Amino acid sequence: LISQWPQNVLSHPSSSVEMHCYQNDTDFINMYWYIQMNNQGLVLITMYVKGNNPTYEEDFKSGYKVSSSETKKRSLTVEIVKPEDSALYLCAASEHSDTGVKYQHRRLLPASKPSV
Repeated sequence: LISQWPQNVLSHPSSSVEMHCYQNDTDFINMYWYIQMNNQGLVLITMYVKGNNPTYEEDFKSGYKVSSSETKKRSLTVEIVKPEDSALYLCAASEHSDTGVKYQHRRLLPASKPSV
């Protein structure tokens, strides 16, 4: 189970916002932050593997920062909020990562309606 807070954030442009993610019942070595804009698919912002520095996807290499005060917690900071940062932010964790697989979840497309 993952806890993520705050549930909602109101912010002024040019301020910073910090969101938190905590693994309640697990201690998985991989933690991820995703963004979902305008009901589109999930886009990976950053991945953290325990013992390493976080890696950021190309579009998020500046303006975003991941930090931690403990092993099971990761915080995401949007350093200078812009109107286009308004979105749903999601955190995830996994026990395993395979370099051949991890990039498959970079951009998850929304489900399409089956055609008849």
